Amino acid sequence: MSQRLRVLTEQGGLRVVAALDPGFAGHHVLVHATVNVIGPARPVADRIAEIDDAVFVSLVSGAHPLVFESRHGDDVQLHEMLDEVRRIPQVRQVRVTTYGEVLKGFFVADSRSQIALDELDDRLIAALQDDGRASYRQLADAVHLSPSSVRSRVRRVIDAGVIRISAIPSGGVSRNRVAIGVGIVLSDDAEPVRQYILGARAIDFAARSHGSFDFIMTIGGASTAAVLDVIEQLRSLPQVSALESWTHLDVVKEDYARSLGRLVRT
Repeated sequence: MSQRLRVLTEQGGLRVVAALDPGFAGHHVLVHATVNVIGPARPVADRIAEIDDAVFVSLVSGAHPLVFESRHGDDVQLHEMLDEVRRIPQVRQVRVTTYGEVLKGFFVADSRSQIALDELDDRLIAALQDDGRASYRQLADAVHLSPSSVRSRVRRVIDAGVIRISAIPSGGVSRNRVAIGVGIVLSDDAEPVRQYILGARAIDFAARSHGSFDFIMTIGGASTAAVLDVIEQLRSLPQVSALESWTHLDVVKEDYARSLGRLVRT
């Protein structure tokens, strides 16, 4: 298994990521935004990627050639970032959707429990964010503890839902993966759509949302045919009144640990 994981990560199929749960990190406002620009989109994407609270920035197909996700402690911080984005001269329009409930996402714990962290826990979390594949021996060397003590501490923060370590598909395009973003507008009860999303293995990320869309998701697969099949099934649900999709062409930034890590790194 370790050999297969190494091959997959080297080929860009998987990334091993350690990330704090957004709620634990104090990030209670999570948003998805599409950006319409005047002229080339890449310079705008590069500018947005420099903003710490932007955790994901991607150049995509469609009328809005750029999408980003950001996380904030409150609405004031969100509006400050949106103002910063709108001040970029080439930005024509920013369309925002707020995540109300994350249904699927490697960075969200299934459950959370109360836990008190000390300085050593913080240093371990920071080390894991730097390298999610680090061994207990490597972590022990980094924080000057025994491997058994490190193992106990890592297990404790994982069981409490503070941090998750996952091998996840690369969000961007690779030679063995396509990724499509989808926004859905409902005309009826949300529950049937919610249940479909929860049961669809090809949907890597999904959130119940409010704003431009009622649901936002990312569908990943080895071929466009597999992704199209999921999109067609979504379109066939009676509760779906509109579906908008965009293809991720070049992921400029996908760094959930960078934003969250500011809380624990010195």
